[in-house]
Amino acid sequence: MTALVRKLSAPYAFGWTLRRKEDTDVVETPLGDGRHEVLINHNRLDGVTTEMLGWWFQNIDGLATYKGKRLPAYHLWHPYDHVGLTFHRGPSGRVEPGQVLGIQEVFGRDPRYAADMTSVIHRWDKRGIGLHYDVLGHRVVELDHVFAEVAGGVDYRTRMRVGVGVGPLRNFINKRFVARRFNADYTSAWIKHNIEEVGCFVDFLPEIFEGKAIKARR
Repeated sequence: MTALVRKLSAPYAFGWTLRRKEDTDVVETPLGDGRHEVLINHNRLDGVTTEMLGWWFQNIDGLATYKGKRLPAYHLWHPYDHVGLTFHRGPSGRVEPGQVLGIQEVFGRDPRYAADMTSVIHRWDKRGIGLHYDVLGHRVVELDHVFAEVAGGVDYRTRMRVGVGVGPLRNFINKRFVARRFNADYTSAWIKHNIEEVGCFVDFLPEIFEGKAIKARR
């Protein structure tokens, strides 16, 4: 999972202030079946709408123009940690369940916390997007982004469940993969990263949505 094909670019100096884990409501829960759940209740995304978020996730693999710079749109979502994204779209050209998404990130730009995963989209609707990652035919990581409009902006929540809850390989995968790869330090780095990237929406999304400043690469 850490054999990154690409390398981190130089960090983009946009002058944004990243949100802090200490200021965010995070709930971690052992589920009792070998899985671990992380729920992040992000602070409100002021000035953002669900229409903007839907457009963003439909164009996340494009090229953006922002502050005179031409860069992968994915790098806007986190100008320090994101490496690359590959998207295998279906005949419609739209984001849909069943499509495959490759993600490369380095949380905190620390190589100990690199992620290089190929996930499948299992949910796409007007309230969010869900992904999952499998090992040996078992769903090991589930990640859901859920959002709803509220007064002044968007209520945005991220839920990640890690581990296998059922099946003959549950103990093997949880001990050999989950316990080693998604340890407490790695999970903490991911939580910090997720809080930062979701918070970045308020800095760039209204502006690029207004100008539709993403060019599709498909």
